Amino acid sequence: MIRVEVRLGARSYPVVVAAGGLDAVGAAAGAAAGPAGGAALVADGGLPDGVVNRVRASLDAAGLRPICLRLRGERAKRLATVERLCAAFRQGGVDRDGVVVALGGGVVGDVAGFAAAVYLRGIALVHCPTTLLAMVDSALGGKTAVNLAAAKNQLGTLHQPRAVLCDPELLRSLPRRDRRAAFGEIVKYGMVSDPDLLGLLTELQGDARPDDPRRLETLIARCCACKAEVVGDDEHDHGRRAILNYGHTVGHALEATCGYGRLRHGEAVAIGMRVAGRLSVELRGCPAAAIEEQDARLSDFGLGRLPAGLAVDPAAVLAATRHDKKTKGGRTRWVLLEGPGRPTAGHVVPEAILRRHLQQVLAG
Repeated sequence: MIRVEVRLGARSYPVVVAAGGLDAVGAAAGAAAGPAGGAALVADGGLPDGVVNRVRASLDAAGLRPICLRLRGERAKRLATVERLCAAFRQGGVDRDGVVVALGGGVVGDVAGFAAAVYLRGIALVHCPTTLLAMVDSALGGKTAVNLAAAKNQLGTLHQPRAVLCDPELLRSLPRRDRRAAFGEIVKYGMVSDPDLLGLLTELQGDARPDDPRRLETLIARCCACKAEVVGDDEHDHGRRAILNYGHTVGHALEATCGYGRLRHGEAVAIGMRVAGRLSVELRGCPAAAIEEQDARLSDFGLGRLPAGLAVDPAAVLAATRHDKKTKGGRTRWVLLEGPGRPTAGHVVPEAILRRHLQQVLAG
């Protein structure tokens, strides 16, 4: 077992990475809930029934007797889903002492977390991420959100969980594409926070099975430690936390332009990192060799280019970047690098320069 603490004073919470951690969900939720507050288990609709039933049994053993709700796909990330969940919470007897358990990937975590944040002005939340991307990134930090038709994650709030339980054994049933896509976010941590991660990825890629769950525990914990340190320093995203959005300006624009769900989030972020890396070299003096290494690590996991058969109009992607949530005063603010582990935020990029690099990256 590896434990990482997200240090937020009285609202600090643990991130536990451990094989078999699924069976500890009941204890964590029981500690978060009041004696008769009720519980809701919000699970990804694509999860095997055995996984959902195992968590339900853990909650039953803790005396919580949860109602169970299922979500599926990026289309669930909308306000109508949040309203449906909250109505189900009320009907199921969940009150202000209740707890929501989010069992799934980023979509479930975002939507269930948003519902927990707004229901009765906020109730307890426990995350049990089931994808590699959610384990290394979205399950911790407190960000919750749903999409608007034109842009991703435009409606949301901050609502910290009481605990995050990562069971790498769940990754055995995760499709290979989804496991590999998560390395977009993992490489991001190497570029903005922990450059030594890139060397670890090189060693991992040399392994016969680089995405085997047993080989990923240390990597997951290390990414969680990176994010926990940044979140502890800037919980409300008023300054340093913006660095975690490296690659996300183009990444989110690609997801909106292609249609939500056609690109995995990590795939889109990896392409966005290639664009942001080139901008960093030209505008911030980042060594070209650093971006070459970034791109090589992305390539190791089949990332950094559009999947075969998926075409996108660069002009449409460029237009979508103007809706980025980091936009202020009508101008998009970029996270760029001065070198590995030296990100800076708030940069305005001339449109002609952005267009040139975007076209080059999207062309392959």
